[in-house]
Amino acid sequence: MSVVFSGTNQGRFTSDGESLIVFLRSDLDWMWVKNQTVSYAAGAGTGAEFYWQRGMTQGRGTIYTKTAVTGALAVAQIAANAGFYLIDTSVNLPGPSLALTGITSANPPVVNTANTSSLSDGDVVRIFSTVGALQLRGLDFTIANLTPGVSFELAYMAAIASANPGAGTFRRIPFSPLYYPSTRFITKISQATEAIVTLSVDHDFTIGQVVRLIVPTVTALAFGMTELDGMQATIIAIDEADVDGVTNTITIDIDTTGFTAFAFPLTTAPGFTPAQVVPMGENTAEALLAGANILGDSTNNTGKIGILLTAGASSPAGVLNDVVYWVAGKSFMVDNQ
Repeated sequence: MSVVFSGTNQGRFTSDGESLIVFLRSDLDWMWVKNQTVSYAAGAGTGAEFYWQRGMTQGRGTIYTKTAVTGALAVAQIAANAGFYLIDTSVNLPGPSLALTGITSANPPVVNTANTSSLSDGDVVRIFSTVGALQLRGLDFTIANLTPGVSFELAYMAAIASANPGAGTFRRIPFSPLYYPSTRFITKISQATEAIVTLSVDHDFTIGQVVRLIVPTVTALAFGMTELDGMQATIIAIDEADVDGVTNTITIDIDTTGFTAFAFPLTTAPGFTPAQVVPMGENTAEALLAGANILGDSTNNTGKIGILLTAGASSPAGVLNDVVYWVAGKSFMVDNQ
């Protein structure tokens, strides 16, 4: 007979002034947070205790504010987006569809959009419907140089020959794929004795890992470098600058000087499978350190569950140097009728 865990986990942390994710192997149904620094100090009108349980709105919860005059605790609902958020990195659901007004042919391409409030530099977005720049549809890109309410760059993408002059959509991708190391899309490959491969999203590859290069033939020109398709390579360096100064790269032990040049498809190209770096084998730093007999490093599950505590004087993660204690529980049964 299977038994569902019911019980508690607990811990403490010293706030660095940033929001914090508490990861728990057992998941959770409720959580108490006590800000010891605020609790022991004179009343200051800031949050001393916080509570959340399933059924409450994401981003909210209950706050017990230590009043400035008497030190008594005043109870209220945490302000919107200032409380608790359940986190499950194994469920990688894209954010809502957001409108863009164009993608330029700059190097790197610039996405023009007023919808930047949910974005930060380093986030990953997926391009969807576009008037032009059809070759970018369905691909993920790390963004940089965000200008709020105006635009962001596709940080590691090469200039595209045909820009998108009109409307389109994109979605934020909140987490990396579930398994480590992740398959990544290729944006550039150099012709060199030790080829530099540029990837569209921040990679987590390490030196010594073995990968396979997938470089499909789309047209007579794209992706080009068909000689590399299906080849196995060992990563001998990471984050070396490519021809455009981009350092989100891996360097492989394959001489591509005699290969045809790599070229990204044009907007007029037919539908295609992206060029990719695919992890393979067990020759990785993680496997060697773990000493584990695993089927392959790409089957190493990195999914985590937990809860995000928002930072701030009226939020559960507190402010810089606050000492915070927490207790989280998993109930045998939850009834939210």
